[in-house]
Amino acid sequence: MRIVILSLLLFSTVFISGAGAQDFNGGLRLGMCASQVSGDNLSGYDKAGILGGAYVNRSFSEKISVQMEMIFIQKGSRSTVSKIDNSYYRMRLHYLEVPLLFQFHAGKKIVLEAGVSVGTLIFSEENNQLGPISGTPPFKKMEIASQLGLQFVFSDNWAVDLRYSGSLTPVRPFEGSYNYNYFDQGQYNSTLQLSLEYTF
Repeated sequence: MRIVILSLLLFSTVFISGAGAQDFNGGLRLGMCASQVSGDNLSGYDKAGILGGAYVNRSFSEKISVQMEMIFIQKGSRSTVSKIDNSYYRMRLHYLEVPLLFQFHAGKKIVLEAGVSVGTLIFSEENNQLGPISGTPPFKKMEIASQLGLQFVFSDNWAVDLRYSGSLTPVRPFEGSYNYNYFDQGQYNSTLQLSLEYTF
């Protein structure tokens, strides 16, 4: 949580410095996501979740802007219930996340986005058909992730945002003495996001 607060203070300083009131917009973001976790021996974006929060946007020119958000998002992984033995698996990871996005306005209706986010894990749960799973490595409290998006603007107030987010740091290490390399140090979140944005 301290990392998120420090990130907000740092980003706010950058946003406010040298800016006039006309350069700022604020708004709300609400949507849903589909997620998976690489390294869990499953495949597919089968875990559904919700996301929501607020953002502030600063314009530097007609083409360039920067957006900072404070978002609650549900990530994780799940398998479908086996028809043979009714087995299943579910991982739930809830984050308070601060994305910082650089935006390029390709036209009046299209905005390209790229950036990074810092997330704090506020809830985690892992279970299967037998109940809670114990004895696995703990999840890390902080996640740094990439953000790539495409925004469709419908009016001065409304926009739809499509976004991909992928962990740059592992959410937890592999179990035991698994022989990993530098670029494969554990399990990583991956999410596809669809959200509606309302600008005040």
